[in-house]
Amino acid sequence: MKDGFKVIDADGHFYEPQDIWDKYVEGPAYDRRPIVTGLHGNSLFQIKGREMKGGPLGSKVLFDQMEEKFGHAFRDNWSMGSRIKDMETHGWDIQVCLPTNASGVNNIQDVELSAALCRAYNNWAYEFSQQAPTRVKFTSLAPGADLKEMVNETRRSIAELGAVSVNLPPAIPDKMWHHPDYDSVWRLAEELDFPLSIHGGVSASGQPMSNARYAEKTGALIALRAATGFPVENMMSMGHFMLTGILDRFPKLKLLVLEGNCGWVPFWLNRLASVSEGRQNVFFDSNPLELSPQEYFLRNISVAADADEPTIKYVVDFIGNDNIVFNTDYPHPDAPASHEPVQNMIDQPLTEEDKRKILWDNSVKIYGKKLIEGHPLASI
Repeated sequence: MKDGFKVIDADGHFYEPQDIWDKYVEGPAYDRRPIVTGLHGNSLFQIKGREMKGGPLGSKVLFDQMEEKFGHAFRDNWSMGSRIKDMETHGWDIQVCLPTNASGVNNIQDVELSAALCRAYNNWAYEFSQQAPTRVKFTSLAPGADLKEMVNETRRSIAELGAVSVNLPPAIPDKMWHHPDYDSVWRLAEELDFPLSIHGGVSASGQPMSNARYAEKTGALIALRAATGFPVENMMSMGHFMLTGILDRFPKLKLLVLEGNCGWVPFWLNRLASVSEGRQNVFFDSNPLELSPQEYFLRNISVAADADEPTIKYVVDFIGNDNIVFNTDYPHPDAPASHEPVQNMIDQPLTEEDKRKILWDNSVKIYGKKLIEGHPLASI
């Protein structure tokens, strides 16, 4: 807690160990596992045959300052002990973590290999989280190239390993998310009552991301790639669920939109409304939607806010305070310094109720009560 506020970080990250694939990949895919040849900045994997290139997470420069920024956690190889120390120091009571070095294995088109790597990551994440099971939770990975495998690993990771969400992979090429074959995934999410995490690097159409035009670029274009990638893809993904009728067919589906800020939400909801029900609905060659985009958002979706965003108050003014969650992005190199996020949120020009909901209540609502089971603050 900090200043009387209970705190859930809805979007932190792990740094998976260098030997994760050697220790956790099982079965015939073992011989095709990624071969890690080293780390940069004690954090970023170097994979055999794949040099680190330009980009938000492919730039060596970003990782050169990790020890200075994260100190003991960096020197302790991102151990659970170092994470808990930072949580207790900075007032984070619960942290939900997504992968870093394993990101993207859910989009490998070799189905057997992708499934093996997702299982390996989920097994490692489960074991790591069990070192502090009431404090650290994880979002799992499921192979996106085969929907049967995706459903199987999603069910296993949620029902057996206790993952609180699944990181939604990009769509299968030529099979967008509204294709009926995806109904088994959306149905399972409703059945098991967990949110699907939309975390920047996904595409509803299976096509390259919107910032792909800046891939492999250097200099200022790396910053432009970072600025556009997550929020633009998050906007497109959220709109796809609304306008293609997925949320009409699966009204209990929950989406969690992460690491792309929240300031765009009022503009985007209004823009989606204008092309589907207002003066521009000449573009909407489909049956009318059951609800407005804002109503879908309020019923089905939550979005993560960076605590230093200057526009959070205006988002609350537009949509209310029930659908925004707090995140730190710890311990990524472009995350805020660890002592900043909670204090920044407390300093926002919001009401006490707004802050309480953003820092705790809204995460419990979308992730479910299992997020706080066994935590001493659950009954306070």
